[in-house]
This record gives sequence, structure tokens and C-alpha cells, in this order.
Amino acid sequence: MEALIPFVAAFFIGGAICALFQVIQDCTHSIPPKILLVGIGAGALAAALGIMGALGSVAGAGTGILVIGFGEAVYMAIQQLCGGDWSGIVTNLIVLILFCLMGAVAGAGHLARVRKQEEQD
Repeated sequence: MEALIPFVAAFFIGGAICALFQVIQDCTHSIPPKILLVGIGAGALAAALGIMGALGSVAGAGTGILVIGFGEAVYMAIQQLCGGDWSGIVTNLIVLILFCLMGAVAGAGHLARVRKQEEQD
């Protein structure tokens, strides 16, 4: 039974964070990219204040896989960069470029599908 506790904590804490950002999006009627930027900024700020470390020790991957986890990764990479280590920044840039490419491919596929449907109608 004790083996399930980390999974339950990750589920509930990660779910609560997701619900919080959903409520923010619903109340502000913001577009998803703005909410993503708020999440990245909140993760970086929480990492700077030590909150992400405390949440991470309780929730594990419940915080690491969310957009606030990326904010924490950006904060940690900036800390490494200030110490002279470029590896964190390079890794984050590669991940960011890959996500942008995946978004562009998905958007192009969606656009092609919409145009094909318009031609058929």
C-alpha cells in the first residue's frame, strides 16, 4: 500500500495544478499560449522561491511533467549558465525547437485537412 502513495500524490497534486490553470484560462478567456507562458513563469518563480523543490519531493512527476516543470527547468538552466555551464541552456533550446517543429507539423496537417474538407463541400 505504501508503494501507491507517490502515485496518488502525483495524481492529486498534478491534477490540482492542471485544474488551477484551467480555471485561470476559463476566467480570463486567455488563449492557450498565454496560459503556457504564465505556467512557465510560475514554475520559474516557484523554483526560485524553493516551492518547486518541496512540491517535487512530495508529488514527484506530478509537477515535473507539467508546464511549470519546464519553468523550473528553465530556471535551473539559467542558474547553470551563471556558473559557466551551457549544457542546460542548450538542452532547453533543443527541446523548445523540437516542440515548435512538432507544433508546426501538426498545424500544417490540420490546415491541409481543413482545406481538403472545404474543397469537398
